[in-house]
Amino acid sequence: MNNYISSKGESDNRFLIEEFDIASLFGKKILEEIQEKVSRATGLAFVTVDYKGEPVTELTAFTSFCQLIRDQPGGEMVCRSSDAYGAIMAAVTQKTSVYFCPCGLLEVAIPIIIKGQYLGGFIGGQIRCDDAPAHICRLKNLQQHGIDYERSPETKSLFDAVTKMPYAQFLDIAEMVSMIITQVGEKELARLEVKQNIQLEKELFHKKEQLLKREKDLRNDELNILRAQINPHFLFNCLTTISNLAMIEDAPRTNEMTTMFAELLRANLSIAAKDRPLKEELNNVKRYLDIQKIRFGDKFDYTINRDFNEQEARIPSFILLPFVENAVINGIMPIKEKGYLKITVTENQEDLFITIEDNGKGKSGIRILTESHPEELFSENNLIQTIRDILKRLVDTYGSEYAVVIENKKGKGTCCRLTYPKDLRAKVG
Repeated sequence: MNNYISSKGESDNRFLIEEFDIASLFGKKILEEIQEKVSRATGLAFVTVDYKGEPVTELTAFTSFCQLIRDQPGGEMVCRSSDAYGAIMAAVTQKTSVYFCPCGLLEVAIPIIIKGQYLGGFIGGQIRCDDAPAHICRLKNLQQHGIDYERSPETKSLFDAVTKMPYAQFLDIAEMVSMIITQVGEKELARLEVKQNIQLEKELFHKKEQLLKREKDLRNDELNILRAQINPHFLFNCLTTISNLAMIEDAPRTNEMTTMFAELLRANLSIAAKDRPLKEELNNVKRYLDIQKIRFGDKFDYTINRDFNEQEARIPSFILLPFVENAVINGIMPIKEKGYLKITVTENQEDLFITIEDNGKGKSGIRILTESHPEELFSENNLIQTIRDILKRLVDTYGSEYAVVIENKKGKGTCCRLTYPKDLRAKVG
């Protein structure tokens, strides 16, 4: 007989056997119910022990003889040692072990082994047997009982009253009990694995939720950083004071430029959402470019061509103006001839396209965004870092197909093409 509880295959969702004991696997109540049912069917007594040989269930159908022996001084210790011996032998051999207890009753120990881990044993028997083979272990030769039941009429009478059974019949019963314990063990193991898989799925779902929240927080942080870079609050108050002073001193151009810049800041400061109407964003860009026209005079000009639904089109906040500013500062400012900037907005069924073209030296695009050339930059590094952040944000949010395309034409200028979906929320990764 070599039936014992083991896994029928490696599970993808392994759990550590060491984390639970035999009572955790079956449950004390289930073990005692099994003992009761098997005992009624077979007439054998049963008890379940852990890997140390300690009982984890109440004794089931123990004979009056065994109860009396256990009640004697030192008797219970010897009986427990006998149970532990049987369980350990079964564990070592990984087979059902049959042996005689120190008092001469036939016992059986069925090891409970899960994935190679010995958890305990199912001990049963307390049967007299006269035809057992000579090789069956007799513990009275190894463990000396302090009680000589044969000399006491009471214990001798109780011993003689114990059921006698042929060895072959006892083996059949032991085989049947072993099969029952094996099936119950595998069922409980499967139940625990299902329970653990559900727990792992819950933990994985929770981790995904946390990851999505962190990604959302990071995007909000990036948006706040961009907003902070573009919108220094204290400047608005300063510009209002300067504008008032220009009016008092009768400086209309200074007042005009200051007023436009204040409106530009006000438009940016009012943005709290992740997106805004594209029409408003283009008006904001126009304010910036009008300021540059006052600054450079006849040396600079621009056009904004619009071909889109101005009532519905929206744009992610803070993605357009940095590219326009970069084209002016790093594209047009370095040249001696007149600078020209062209912005074109078109659409198709799903996407919006914004093209920013300048006639600079062809150095306002991808090269200075990917290489370090501080001597060529007329702006602070914050502008370039802002653009890098926008490039990354567009791809992270909408996918690689929405990467910004920047084409440098040496000596002829730079063309920058931004693409993003009309339905901003539908395509968010």
